[in-house]
Amino acid sequence: MSTSPAVPTVFVTSATGSQGSALCRQLREVGWDVRATTRDPSSPTVTALAALGVHFTPGSWDDEDALRAGLEGCDKLFLCLLPNLTDFEQAPRRAQLITKTARACGVRQAVVSTTLGTAMLDDGGAAPIAPGAFFGAHLASKQRVEQAVVDAGFEHWTILRPAFFMANFIAPKIEFGYTETRDRSTWTNCMTPDSPLSLVDHVDIARFAAAAFRDPGAFHGRRIGVASEEILVQDALDRLAAAIGDGRAIKAIFMGDEEIAKAQAEGSWLFFASEPCCRYMSDYTDMAELVRLVPGLTTFEQFLEREREGVRQTYGVHC
Repeated sequence: MSTSPAVPTVFVTSATGSQGSALCRQLREVGWDVRATTRDPSSPTVTALAALGVHFTPGSWDDEDALRAGLEGCDKLFLCLLPNLTDFEQAPRRAQLITKTARACGVRQAVVSTTLGTAMLDDGGAAPIAPGAFFGAHLASKQRVEQAVVDAGFEHWTILRPAFFMANFIAPKIEFGYTETRDRSTWTNCMTPDSPLSLVDHVDIARFAAAAFRDPGAFHGRRIGVASEEILVQDALDRLAAAIGDGRAIKAIFMGDEEIAKAQAEGSWLFFASEPCCRYMSDYTDMAELVRLVPGLTTFEQFLEREREGVRQTYGVHC
């Protein structure tokens, strides 16, 4: 008598964030069980995901009892921790607690999402321009989150390193340092007119995580720089302006060395306006391999069309 294979159960951190919520939806669409913790069980995102069958346990990432309650019976872990730019120890500390608890609960596979810049800290990965002290500390914190997963003893692990989020140009992410495109129709940045901007759709990040969960062996031990499209900065802004659709133009303003040095000296957390090493981010992605792993990646134009209502609300277009 044959038996059906057990339905996988995935514990998703940051389930109410852009990556986590997209992953929750994709996993529920294929019938997988999904669990998470939340500090606010009444939030609209929690309510919407719970309606899809995501099971939430009240608690935080510092609450070992809540983590254990959520992780018991899970097979897989998606780890995506918010950075704390005033406490670079927080995310690694939480990663240690979550991975330790996950292993104790029998979790066998972990996928962690960090940032593309950590590739610069790999052996042989140094960019021609080194990160400044503040950015370097941020990347080192992310690298320690990755290492917590590697060292935890999971049977399979995968590191996803997302590029610059397409969603940074619309609400709510635009409020975290990118309102210039909305308020002044410019984007002051440390790129150059000829350096490719690696853009990623958060839905595509979730697709990579889901692919790794479906085929743990094929993705085991891989550190994958994740981008959806690579285009020039001004081309990206032209597409954004076209999607807004009210005739405005959005201009890229490329910073000079003195402006960049001043931003670094002030400890700017706007890394694309203070870190010229970002000009080399496309060196850490392999678009042909990414398309092979997850066909049909989202172009920026497709993202803007999918999010057209959010684009128009963000930029005050009423039609």
